[in-house]
Amino acid sequence: MKLAILKSFYVALLLCLFTACEKEIDNLNLETFDLSMKKNQSVGTFEFPDAEVFDISATADGSIMVGLNTGNGRSIQLIKNGEIRTLHEVETNTNIQGIQAIGTGNAFFTTGGSNLAEDGELYRISNGKVRMVADLGEFEKANDPDAFEGIQWKYQLCEEEGVFSAGPQNNPFKVTTLDGGTALIGDAAGNTILQATTTGHIDWKAILTPPLDENGEFMVLFEHDGLTCYVQPVATSVAVGPDGYVYAGELTGAVPQTSLTPEGLPKGLSRVWRFPADATNLVCSELEGSENCYLFLDGLTSIIDLEFGPDGLLYVVEFDENSWAGLSNPSGGTVSAYNLEGELIKKAEGLMLPSAITFDKKGNLWLLENNIFAPTVRILDPGEFTHEGS
Repeated sequence: MKLAILKSFYVALLLCLFTACEKEIDNLNLETFDLSMKKNQSVGTFEFPDAEVFDISATADGSIMVGLNTGNGRSIQLIKNGEIRTLHEVETNTNIQGIQAIGTGNAFFTTGGSNLAEDGELYRISNGKVRMVADLGEFEKANDPDAFEGIQWKYQLCEEEGVFSAGPQNNPFKVTTLDGGTALIGDAAGNTILQATTTGHIDWKAILTPPLDENGEFMVLFEHDGLTCYVQPVATSVAVGPDGYVYAGELTGAVPQTSLTPEGLPKGLSRVWRFPADATNLVCSELEGSENCYLFLDGLTSIIDLEFGPDGLLYVVEFDENSWAGLSNPSGGTVSAYNLEGELIKKAEGLMLPSAITFDKKGNLWLLENNIFAPTVRILDPGEFTHEGS
């Protein structure tokens, strides 16, 4: 499977790229959203037809922020008191991807990257305004950490398969906070966890590295003009735990057909990494990584979100058990909860392309499903979980 297939999905999971950009927008119009986007009263599901949604986040008052992308534009929606309302209309070059509420009316959100890292930004919502605070695309163009920092495992020439150009590539995906002025971002195309502040300072916290093959070496995707091009880890998600560690999840890019991956699908190759929240410039690798970056979980498939629940468990969202590359024959996705020793506590299976989760102030787990087909947001019933050992 060539890199073009990989990038067509993991550069924001099939997001569409648009034009026009405005760095600051004054708009706090809490009008009720289009009635075509409504609550299904019978099942408590909020529907967003003809849209793409990549993330949701609970606010302090229990409302749910939704990053909405439609043919008519992009906006931050708010699910509150049984209604969907428009919180902010925003104008950006690319789709809203990750969103993380800070308090009730404030938040960080990211926008997607495009070829040669021409886009991809971190925005801050505060005091009724939306402003771009960190240019993540410019950081990638100037640094390209997985190619030029650490063990330098990725070659830029490997990017020119298909529609992409040889050079830096970025795709800021999910985002979380260290504090109100500092965000952590999973850069899917950059294979890195970034740290950015509201003053515009950006650094790389950690570089993720390729999964291993049958021989315990980095898995090779293909050879390119004498260069070895590896399977990419694809950093999608990041969460800060109650233990003071950062947890990073990976989707895993396209893979070759081998005895380890006989169907040519990236199944069972996704991992979760753990490193101290105050650490920086780490390499997360099973071969020659930093001593402060630890492998926390492995054997998972297409991780697309991580969140810590009020119970202290790490909830891991897997897009589909057949992987993102096997959606012609989907098997259903999962939300699994692990304790800090890495033990599986409970799992909800057979979900329809679960894409993001968040916990409200009452401890309810809200679930985004079908993120690019017909997005829905609902509370996941506790009864949908199967407890280990029960």
